[in-house]
Amino acid sequence: MIKDYILPLGTVVTLQKGDITLMIVGRAQLFNDNGVIGYFDYSALAYPQGVVAEQEFAFFNDEDIDEILFEGYRNDQEIEFAESYEENISKVEYQKMTLKD
Repeated sequence: MIKDYILPLGTVVTLQKGDITLMIVGRAQLFNDNGVIGYFDYSALAYPQGVVAEQEFAFFNDEDIDEILFEGYRNDQEIEFAESYEENISKVEYQKMTLKD
């Protein structure tokens, strides 16, 4: 992990492959790749645009992040979620997807 915990919602990042800024809006999101269902660590929207007509989410994993520009809010509930993330995700029956080159 880029940090020692899953990043909170609202975190703004850039990816190693890509030239847009993204804001994380979901974690452990399921993704259907032509009938193969798996998950990515994060789903995000373009920043600062956010949701626009026919907006597609960006899906990526922690290892795809180049830089954290802003880290989202962390309260006790978020810290508890982050601390249990690795244990909970290890119980998921879906495979972890990776970005294609």
